[in-house]
Amino acid sequence: MKYPLVRELAAVGIPVTVTCRVLKLTRQPYYRWLATPVTDAELELSPA
Repeated sequence: MKYPLVRELAAVGIPVTVTCRVLKLTRQPYYRWLATPVTDAELELSPA
């Protein structure tokens, strides 16, 4: 999934709009993903 990359780049100052344009993503699903909390099941499936 590319959304974590968008978040990391935004943290270092690259605008979300620019990153989404380069990766050919729309911003609305990214912001929806960002607002959705991580579930316990997702935490269990993630690598340590």
